[in-house]
Amino acid sequence: MSHRHVSVAQLVETSGLRRSEVRQFLGMLGAEHLLTEREGAEPDSLFGSLRPLGGWLRRAFADARHS
Repeated sequence: MSHRHVSVAQLVETSGLRRSEVRQFLGMLGAEHLLTEREGAEPDSLFGSLRPLGGWLRRAFADARHS
């Protein structure tokens, strides 16, 4: 879980679950009033939007070191 706002796409990507499973889980949390939602929110910062790139770079460099 996150203390910051994330999109459904980000939850799908980071959890490994199918989109329908993420939506079902969010529906359950929403029914219990445990969610806050924002429509079309921008990333918290420029660096927040670059987070997927950072993960890719870490994996690429780790693979290069082990080759």
